Amino acid sequence: MQKWQRERNEKMADLFMGAHFVAYLLTVAVFIVRLPRSYSYTDFVAILLGFFVPATVFVVLDYYIFKNKVWDSAQKKLLLLWNVLKLCALFLLVTFVLATAPYTVQLQGALYLLPIALAAISMGRAGGVSFALAASGIIIFLCKVEMEGNMVAVLENIFWLPGVFLLAAWFLGSVMEIENNISRQLALMANTDEITGLNNLRFFLERLKTGVVAAVRNREPLSLILLDINNFKKYNEIHGHFCGDLILRKMAILLQQDIPPGAEIARFGGDEFSIILPGFSLEEAAAVAGRLQDTVTELGALGEMGLSDELTVSAGVANLPVHATDYRALLLAADEALYSSKVTGNSKVQVYLGVLEKIRQLVAANEREMVNSLSVFMTLINVRDRYTYGHSERVAYYIKEFASYLGMEEELIRLLEYGSFLHDIGKLETPREILNKKGALTAEEWAVLRRHPQWGAEMLRPIGLLEPVIPMVLYHHENYDGTGYPEGLQGEDIPYFARILRIVDSFDAMQTFRPYHQPLPREEILLELEKGSGKEYDPQLVGSFMEMLQQKNKPNTQHLVYL
Repeated sequence: MQKWQRERNEKMADLFMGAHFVAYLLTVAVFIVRLPRSYSYTDFVAILLGFFVPATVFVVLDYYIFKNKVWDSAQKKLLLLWNVLKLCALFLLVTFVLATAPYTVQLQGALYLLPIALAAISMGRAGGVSFALAASGIIIFLCKVEMEGNMVAVLENIFWLPGVFLLAAWFLGSVMEIENNISRQLALMANTDEITGLNNLRFFLERLKTGVVAAVRNREPLSLILLDINNFKKYNEIHGHFCGDLILRKMAILLQQDIPPGAEIARFGGDEFSIILPGFSLEEAAAVAGRLQDTVTELGALGEMGLSDELTVSAGVANLPVHATDYRALLLAADEALYSSKVTGNSKVQVYLGVLEKIRQLVAANEREMVNSLSVFMTLINVRDRYTYGHSERVAYYIKEFASYLGMEEELIRLLEYGSFLHDIGKLETPREILNKKGALTAEEWAVLRRHPQWGAEMLRPIGLLEPVIPMVLYHHENYDGTGYPEGLQGEDIPYFARILRIVDSFDAMQTFRPYHQPLPREEILLELEKGSGKEYDPQLVGSFMEMLQQKNKPNTQHLVYL
C-alpha cells in the first residue's frame, strides 16, 4: 500500500469514526430531550454516565488499537468485526431510545438512518440493507405495540420508513462500492508496471520502506536482489522495442515462477528487476540470485520461452543488517553490487561487501570514525562523478586479479585492494568542471588536477591501517622514466605498489568511455601497454600484466564474487 492509499484510508477511518460519534451524540440528545421533566439531577447524571462511558471506551479502543495500522488479511477481518460491533452498539442504542421514550415511533424511528447510513458507507450495500431490514422489522413491531396490534394503522402510518431505510442503504452502499472499485483500479494502475505486469518502482520503494521498518522492529534479516539484463540496449537497437518489451514480459514470467514464497518482485528500471526477500540471510539471498541467474541462462541458451542467447543476467545482493540499517543504504549497497557486477564482467552474482566495510572491520575502534568519513567522501565522489567511483571499483578488482597472478601474499593483496579503491579519493577536492571537461585542460586546470594524489594521501594519513598504501596513492601517477608527478620519481625509486597501480589504472582508463576518450579494443590496449613499457610502466610488471590479460581473455566463470 502506497502513502497516498494509507492517507486516504486513514482519512476515511477518521471521517467514519467522527460520523459515528456524532450519530451517538444525536441519539443521546433525542433521548434526553424526550425525558419526562420529573427526572432528578441524579438520574440525569446516571443516564449520561451510562451512555458516555461506553462511548469513551469505544473511542479509545478505536484510536489506540485500530488506527494507523498496516493490516494483513487476518487483521482486516478483525477490523471488519470491530466496525460491525460499533454499528451494532449504535443500532441497539437507537432501539433502546425508541423502546423507552414515551413518544411516537414513526418520528423517532428516523434515528435508524444513522446506523443504516454508516453501515452502507463502511460495508457496502449488503451491510446497509441488512441493517435497514432489521430496523424496518423493529419499527413495525414497536408501532404495532403502540397501536395495540392494528396492522392496518401500522402500515398506514409507517409504510414510508422501511422504504426510506432501504433506499438510503441501497444508494449509499452502491456509491461506496463504486468508489472503492474505482479506487482499487486506480491503485492497481498506479502500482503496476504496464509492460511486465509486475509492481513498479514507486510501489517497490514503498514496500521496501515498510519491509525494512518491520525487519528492524522484529530484528529479522531482509535481503535485496537487483537483477539486470546484460546487452539489453544492444538487443533493443537490433530487434526493436517491440521485441525488447516481449523479452521483459517473458523475463518477468520466468522470475515470478522461480522466486521463493514471501518474496516480492518489481520492475526496478528499464532492464532491471528487484526482489525483496524478508527473513532471508545474505547467503540464502545469494543462493536465490544464483538460481535465478542459472535459470535465465539455461532457458536462454536452449531458446525456450523465446529468450535470446545474447541476453544474460547480472545480479547484486545486499542484506539488512549486514550492509545497512535503513532502506536507502540497503538500496545503495545492492545497486553498487550490481554496478560492480557489470563493470567487472557480466553474468555474475555479486554480494556487496564494500572495500570500506572491510577496512572498517579491521581498524582500531578510534579510527572507525575516519573510515566513516572516507565512506562519505566516496559517496560524494559517486554523486559528483560516477566514472571516478566505478573506475576505483574496477581498478580494485583488476589489481586483486593481478596480485593473485603474481603470487603475492593475501595480506599484501588486501592492502593493494584498499589503496587502489581509494587512489582517486583526492579528486573530491577537484572541481567538477575540471573532472568532466570535454576539451583539453588549461595549464591552471592541469595544475589543480595534478594535486589530487597529494590530497588523497593527506585524507588517508590519520588511519593507521592504511599507512602502507599512502605511497601507492601519492605516487600512482609517477612514470618509470621519471616524467610523471608529483615528484618525478624514476625506476625502482617509485614504490612497488604504485608501479602496479600505474599499470592497472591506465588499463581501465583505456577501456572505459569518457567524454574526451572513446574506449579502445583489447588489442589496441595491449599495444599501448607495450609502447609504454620502460616509459610509463615498469617493463617487468607490464609484461606480466599483459601475459595475464592474454591468459584471461575469456569470460570469467566465477559464480559468486564478494566485492
